[in-house]
Amino acid sequence: MLKEEKKEEGVRYKNPAEYEKYIRRTYDCMKADTYQVEISERLYYRATKDKKIEQWLEDNLNQLSYCMETLNSIVTVTGGCLVHCICHMINYNNISTEIFASDKLSELGQLCEAHTCHSVIRTTNVYEIEEQLHYNSIFWTSEAESAGFKAKA
Repeated sequence: MLKEEKKEEGVRYKNPAEYEKYIRRTYDCMKADTYQVEISERLYYRATKDKKIEQWLEDNLNQLSYCMETLNSIVTVTGGCLVHCICHMINYNNISTEIFASDKLSELGQLCEAHTCHSVIRTTNVYEIEEQLHYNSIFWTSEAESAGFKAKA
């Protein structure tokens, strides 16, 4: 009987819909205009049943705004422009971040679709997204520019 009482004390929300409303109200990253966060129904469900998963989800949501600012800075510093970003939180220890970036601008300052790159970063937590960006930063600039010189045609 004590185990059942302890389990119920650790769970704040009885159903996934109630928990989703709480998440959407509480975390700034869920209201961002510059990127999207999509959390699967399965993850909401599991978070209502398991305190460890709930803690993992909320810790990652707390860090996501900072991570997205860093992502934008890294893309900008390497000569690109972040076009669109979607962070999919699919399951416990499973985050997939889709990044669409452009490395060229037209004369009017509009993004050229022909130069838009797409990348998917799969991580177990938000902290690893920044590590992957640093590791794969060559993705955002041409090889000649990242080597420090401009190639002649």
